Amino acid sequence: MEQGSQVPHVIIFPLPALGPVNSMLKLAELLSLAGLNITFLNTDFYHDRLVLHSNILDRFASFPGFQFKTISDGLPADHPRAGDRFMELFDSFKLVTKSLFREMLCSGQLNSVTGEAVTCIIADGILSFPIDVGHELGIPVISIRTISACSFWAFFSIQDIIDAGELPSRDKRHVALNINFVNIVDLNKEVSHRSEQAILG
Repeated sequence: MEQGSQVPHVIIFPLPALGPVNSMLKLAELLSLAGLNITFLNTDFYHDRLVLHSNILDRFASFPGFQFKTISDGLPADHPRAGDRFMELFDSFKLVTKSLFREMLCSGQLNSVTGEAVTCIIADGILSFPIDVGHELGIPVISIRTISACSFWAFFSIQDIIDAGELPSRDKRHVALNINFVNIVDLNKEVSHRSEQAILG
């Protein structure tokens, strides 16, 4: 970086779930080590859990350009934000969080610890509203998928599986996949068997 040039200020906005937050915290740490100003934007609910159950504040205290900020996810405090109700979070993001995010960016609430405006947004790839807001405000947005490598591999392999005739499955009770070194046989049968055992007790 040239002397006198402005230090980039990046907002990192993870999907509020354990794996994505951990991945994005590691990215925030690496970018902080490179000397960038980082604002880690998390939902109020998830940030409170993070502070309660980890030493996260101590871990990032050594980075002078790093700060945590929080934003409402729009859900009530007693909402579980997990399991079969996790998808409600996405509806709330569209209705509540998107406009809050825009307002926080425009008002300077998300400026760096030294007052610099946001120069880039890095958001979890499953979140679409940071992309919309970034485009509206002329801020570059980078989407990062925080899923595991094997999940990512499955997405890239799906066309090969379809071309091989393995999908769609013709028999609802039987799936036999043989993809190079992966061999999954009778997957649906095993799941059905376990479900029957759970129902019958």
